Amino acid sequence: MNEPIRESAVNEEATVNNSPETVHVIPPQNQVPLTHRTAVKFTAFILLILMAFLAVCSVLAAIVMIDAEIYTTPAQTIRYNIFSSLTQNDAHKLITYLGLGTVSDEQIAENYLSGRNIASVELYFSEEERQWSYKAAAPADNTVYKSTWYHVLNRDTGASWYEWTDYAILDDNSEITDTIEVSICLTRTLNTSDEYYYADLLVSAAYALRYWIYGIGLASAILIIACFVFLLSASGRRAGYTDPQPGWGTRIPLDVLTAAVGFAAFALIQLTHESTYFMPDLYAILLFIPCFVVLLVMVLGWCMSMALRIKLGGWWKNTVIFYALRLARIVLGKLWAGLRRIARGALSLLRSVPLVWKTSLCLTAIAVIEFFAILFSYGEWDVLTVFWAFKNLIIGPALLYAALMLRKLQKGGEALASGDLSYQIDTGRMLWDFKRHGENLNSIGEGMTAAVEQRMKSERMKTELITNVSHDIKTPLTSIINYSDLIGKEPCENEKITEYADVLHRQSKRLKNLIEDLVEASKASTGNLEILLAPCEVGVMLSQTVGEYEQRMKQCQLELMTAQPDAPVTILADGRRLWRVFDNLMNNACKYAQPGTRVYLTLEKINDQAVISFKNTSREALNLPADELLERFVQGDSARKTDGNGLGLSIAKSLTELQNGTMQLTVDGDLFKVILRFPVLR
Repeated sequence: MNEPIRESAVNEEATVNNSPETVHVIPPQNQVPLTHRTAVKFTAFILLILMAFLAVCSVLAAIVMIDAEIYTTPAQTIRYNIFSSLTQNDAHKLITYLGLGTVSDEQIAENYLSGRNIASVELYFSEEERQWSYKAAAPADNTVYKSTWYHVLNRDTGASWYEWTDYAILDDNSEITDTIEVSICLTRTLNTSDEYYYADLLVSAAYALRYWIYGIGLASAILIIACFVFLLSASGRRAGYTDPQPGWGTRIPLDVLTAAVGFAAFALIQLTHESTYFMPDLYAILLFIPCFVVLLVMVLGWCMSMALRIKLGGWWKNTVIFYALRLARIVLGKLWAGLRRIARGALSLLRSVPLVWKTSLCLTAIAVIEFFAILFSYGEWDVLTVFWAFKNLIIGPALLYAALMLRKLQKGGEALASGDLSYQIDTGRMLWDFKRHGENLNSIGEGMTAAVEQRMKSERMKTELITNVSHDIKTPLTSIINYSDLIGKEPCENEKITEYADVLHRQSKRLKNLIEDLVEASKASTGNLEILLAPCEVGVMLSQTVGEYEQRMKQCQLELMTAQPDAPVTILADGRRLWRVFDNLMNNACKYAQPGTRVYLTLEKINDQAVISFKNTSREALNLPADELLERFVQGDSARKTDGNGLGLSIAKSLTELQNGTMQLTVDGDLFKVILRFPVLR
């Protein structure tokens, strides 16, 4: 059993000598190992995810730099290539704006250029011999980016579009109708936040980090390994416990968890790939980041769960494969045992049952006929084939019919075994022994149904008799109690009359308690009591019980010893009925326990169950079995020196079972122990 981490007091030996129990204290927070701290584990988890993301970015950045030949190409060349691509995009937009040549289109083009790092633009339309130019106030760079564009017309569709020098778009139905030459100069200083500005910034950062990226990736890998090893070591570790504690994830079978994580990872990767295929690079990166984090969290969670399973031991047992193999072993064992029973049963049937004798004669006759058919066929396979088919056409339906009759008998037997006594087997189309056996099963069901109904009727009559008679007795008994009390209070010179009145009052009250217990025992055993189940803290009720019986225990010279956990234990019970159970058991201890001994009342939480035990030493020798003590009107004091009626334990047992609990009574010499078990409410 896992024990919490504890630290003895400074002078532990002196404490042990002065007290029966050693004083332990929980270590302060700064003495708890790092692997047991939730905050540290969470920090390591987040750090691992960040470092993994940084390492992946470093690798991707290194691959991109190598592919872009940053290590072998000057920065100015890379920048020129990127700007050339961007200027082609701008040229395409300007051609689209200026294609019609209207004033409004020219204004749109100028507005577009004014928001970019473009110093000047010149467009020359060769077909129209028209020129359009733009010049900004900012000084221009010396580099000129030129491109030539073509206007292609398709004769079939009538559609036209602009495209640069890609003659693959031309076919027999297409022709070039116009040519446009574009020259673009950028500003000397890129101050506007557009594509040119960010491209220049990206190129500068790439060249600045092109060697540092390897150091960053290596440092990230080292931190990843350190955090990963720490998280594997810390999995299952909790403050207050020396051994690893199982979590909710360990309840899932390992192969099911592995399959779920693998499927989720595959689906996530596939979804990310399909989603980012047609996306711009920026949106693809923004989608890739959360998908990568989710994938890393799933894989890391699986690794930590696997590490915890290995620490707990027997990790292979919590798998569907292990359960399947164990089930297969059980099934094969039962099949082997069934085959052995079938073999023994076949031998027994061949020697005893008349139906087997008839079947044996039929099979013998068929075998003889088959022998002579083979003997006189002289190897003619067509004759043998016809005989084989004829034989199976007769035997097959006969065996199938017998199997159907056996199936009906089997279903009837299963129904009777499960308690369905009203089930009737249809014997109308059965033959011989099958029909007789079915009629016997129907007779058994009818007889058992009649017996059960008679028994239930008898039990109902007993309960009604007890209830009605008890109610009729209560009315005159109440008058006897009241008038005996009045007689005792009347002034009288004869002391004997007062004494007789006290005896009469005391015995009538005892009779009233007996009648009430008898009615409650009858209702509890038949389930006629109204039970209102609700969450109930057992420890609180036990504390109330101790307070109620503390003074009486002292009067009976009994020492009450209690123990219960610090954490509350909640069950689903009827508080009033549960109190009656505790009251009966404590009252039983006061009546029958040996004076000068201890009475133990303990509460424990074991395997999701609240276990409540009452233990005391009996005053009289317990020469009765534990089961007999639970019956009605049975007392451990066979001489009946106490005022008990033998119903307390029976009522307690019935009330416990009505609240979904169990009550177990054991007797070991003079030790009398009652154990109550209730499911803990989570």
